[in-house]
Amino acid sequence: MRYSLSVTKALSNGEKAIDYRFKILYALGMIFIVAGHCRNGGISLAYEWFPPYAFHLGLFVFASGYFYSYASEDHPCKYILKKIKSLLIPLYLWNFFYAIFITFLRFYNFDISESVPVSFKSLFLLPITNGHQFMFNMGGWFVIPLFIIQVFNVLARSLLSRIKFKTNEWVWFFINMLIGIGGVWLASQGYNEGLWLVLVRVLYFVPFYALGTLYRQKLEKKDKCPNLPYFAIIFIIQLAIITIYKKAPYYIPSWCKTFTDGPLLPFVVGFLGIAFWLRVSAVLTPTLKNSKAVMLIANNTFSIMINQFLGFWLVNVGFWALNKVFSLTSPVFDHAAFKTSVWFRYLPNDMNHWLIIYLAAGIIVPIVMQVCFLDKAKKYISLLFNHIQKKVIKNKKVQSDI
Repeated sequence: MRYSLSVTKALSNGEKAIDYRFKILYALGMIFIVAGHCRNGGISLAYEWFPPYAFHLGLFVFASGYFYSYASEDHPCKYILKKIKSLLIPLYLWNFFYAIFITFLRFYNFDISESVPVSFKSLFLLPITNGHQFMFNMGGWFVIPLFIIQVFNVLARSLLSRIKFKTNEWVWFFINMLIGIGGVWLASQGYNEGLWLVLVRVLYFVPFYALGTLYRQKLEKKDKCPNLPYFAIIFIIQLAIITIYKKAPYYIPSWCKTFTDGPLLPFVVGFLGIAFWLRVSAVLTPTLKNSKAVMLIANNTFSIMINQFLGFWLVNVGFWALNKVFSLTSPVFDHAAFKTSVWFRYLPNDMNHWLIIYLAAGIIVPIVMQVCFLDKAKKYISLLFNHIQKKVIKNKKVQSDI
């Protein structure tokens, strides 16, 4: 149940080379997401200039577009089935898991606010229209828009190729920009509830995906600007935006209710954030490409996206246990918040520096769940299935010989 970029490029000898630049970019993106869910995680990574909520999810969609395979257009149904297997099935399996988990917590007087009762609707429909049904797995809301965008992209391109119309990447990007601008405008007009929310989420992300394909096909070969002028241009543009709007703009695409600065600015600041961190990733590649920690984050992004709040909660459980022994008083441990909110964070002496413990747990716990349990279970089931299959084939051969 992995959800990560296929950060590989085909070589002439048929092998695949890992694009470590994007591995690092993806790892950074996951850190931004987890940090955003625990008040920036007690650290600052240029947040004052590039708030993660301005670009962090757009970064994931951009990277997905970058690695889009044009060969998929020959067999779009096969491509869609592959995405169902890699995105939708894991999303729903985790939804069932957290339905059981939150039901278990209720037996111990936990009543997580904003979570809903387990029902057909919360198990099957809300993951599409809301994504926050059980709160612990709220990070999964992003999977549905990403899946829809990928399906839209491959079907649209496949249709165009079948009518012998060659897609011009610049024209395609322009069309997708218009779609995105229309989506932001709709959201700003209040069309961000129910199925409208699903639509405007998708429309907002569409230009980021198109930017990924455009960058891969047209812009990357021209991306040769030296680091100093490259970063200078980005900071000058961002400084002008901050000066004009008296803030570093950011948006919350999960609810699409914060598009108040016009329909174009969300994409300008989003593209700038991606441009900044893409170059940072390139600069860091020689140093971090052999980092096991970075690779673990980049290769286990689905688990981190879905299970980060379980990591936060386990830190709270640790503080709860300490409170039982030592009676924490600085500040007093808030039992009510612990039992009702996934947003509760206990900070000794009210020091935000302790948020880094939550950040670490939000990354490490999901990785441990994936690597130490799920991957091994998947491997064992695969071996067992292969063993049974070989035994069946062997028995059929014996019977045929008889």
